[in-house]
Amino acid sequence: MCALALLLFATLSEMLSFLSVRAIGDRRVVEIPEGAGMLEISSILKAAGVVSDPLKFALAARALGVADRLQAGAYEFGPEFSELEVLMRLRYGDVATRSVTVPEGHRAEQIAALLARSLNASEDEFAALVRDPLLMAELGVAAPSLEGFLYPDSYRFDVGTSPRDAVRRMVMKLWAVYDGRLQARADSLGMSTLEVLTLASIIESEAAVDSERSRISAVYHNRLRKGMRLEADPTVRYAAGKYNERLFYKDLDIDSPYNTYRNDGLPPGPICSPGAASIRAALHPLRDSDDIFFVSNRDGTHTFSRTYAEHQAARLRIAAERAAAEFALDTADDGE
Repeated sequence: MCALALLLFATLSEMLSFLSVRAIGDRRVVEIPEGAGMLEISSILKAAGVVSDPLKFALAARALGVADRLQAGAYEFGPEFSELEVLMRLRYGDVATRSVTVPEGHRAEQIAALLARSLNASEDEFAALVRDPLLMAELGVAAPSLEGFLYPDSYRFDVGTSPRDAVRRMVMKLWAVYDGRLQARADSLGMSTLEVLTLASIIESEAAVDSERSRISAVYHNRLRKGMRLEADPTVRYAAGKYNERLFYKDLDIDSPYNTYRNDGLPPGPICSPGAASIRAALHPLRDSDDIFFVSNRDGTHTFSRTYAEHQAARLRIAAERAAAEFALDTADDGE
């Protein structure tokens, strides 16, 4: 009777141990290789401090009938995990992931920085992939680079995802969004995919208000149809690398194929990653619009004009309003 009681106590102790959380000081990422057997997996987990006794862990896995069903991959464990939870994660392949949100309008170099931080990879490796001709050919991209083809969205990547696979996934997401219906619309306009994404990237860089996207698109379509240069400031910023700095008139003379003040037509490729709204706007400019100019109202909106005289009047008005606001602010500061 005493022996049976001791056996039951020992069994209960082992069960409680298996169900209790581990004394891990921090979170650990553990890589389980393909083809690893139960004992090898147990040893890896023991070395990482995730399980206390590899033999008992292996025996428990066999007793539960999952020893031959554990999956390879990178797993993340922390203090809140019991050994049973560890085992179940391995059984169902609940690998560690990282969330990455790529905003609309991000350039390839900004996306590379986001992915590098999240996937513990090199920014330089991502940057090289963006200009890898073999990868571009594999993904069906005929462009100077993958700039503009890395679709902005929220992604969940498995820990250990290679930079190449991450880039491939983003481009494939673009192709899923840029579906046959949009391609057919582009064909009807006589525009290539590269031209659509290039124009969409400029619209993305200009528009802060969704309702203006199609009207901004109409301005550029009208200018292209009339043989006028686009004269789009975002393309100059891209050419000069002055993304958060004020542009000066001398910047408009920069020698670059991306400078739409000096070159006719669209630039060679996109200047950022456009979202779905800007892609649609590039393909569906505002109907019956005669606008060929617009100027920022400095509040995210724009004033649109059909003639140069209207455009100049709008610029003078906005400049006067800004000067008056700055004068009022200075006067208020002086009075304090």
